[in-house]
Amino acid sequence: MLQRTPLYGAYKALGHYPDYWYWILRGRPQRSPHLLKQRVVREYGEKYGLTTLVETGTYYGEMVAAMKNRFAQIYSIEFVPELAARATRKFTDAKQVRIFCGDSRVVMPEVLALLRSPALFWLDAGYYGWVGIRTNEERLSAELEMILSHPYPHVILLDDARGLTGRDGIPSVEDVKNYVESKFPQRAVEVKYDIMRITLRD
Repeated sequence: MLQRTPLYGAYKALGHYPDYWYWILRGRPQRSPHLLKQRVVREYGEKYGLTTLVETGTYYGEMVAAMKNRFAQIYSIEFVPELAARATRKFTDAKQVRIFCGDSRVVMPEVLALLRSPALFWLDAGYYGWVGIRTNEERLSAELEMILSHPYPHVILLDDARGLTGRDGIPSVEDVKNYVESKFPQRAVEVKYDIMRITLRD
């Protein structure tokens, strides 16, 4: 099966371009294409002068591959051992990339301890169990609290915000917004193109 071959990542990357133009032709619906996600990550890194990217949900390493020459350091956390091992092999020559395997609630403190300046966090809402696999619904709040309580003013982008449905124990977008802005009043939350953006208030 193609998914099990080293070529699958490149195959998926090629599909990003038609996916992007199809998204535009359909009038920019809620689900945003990967090329747009890459642009948002790049723009927020540049806007806030961030040189470190932290990602949850490595998957096939598409975001890491797109950003490995744009950030001085990339840390990516993958829960599935097979995908983490695959990404480790894929980026073995990229010394600025480090792949972690495990539950992000366990691994995130280790990553945070490595940071010496503000970072850009790219969090995958699919990683929190909404895409058909029920995991611990407290994962998101645990991660957000760890990141936002850290001494540095990190910037957070949460992908696939539409997955925050407010059903079956999953928080809604409004739940997350209220939680962040009430517990961390210096932070502002907005959602655009299916990406939740958590930044310092102006």
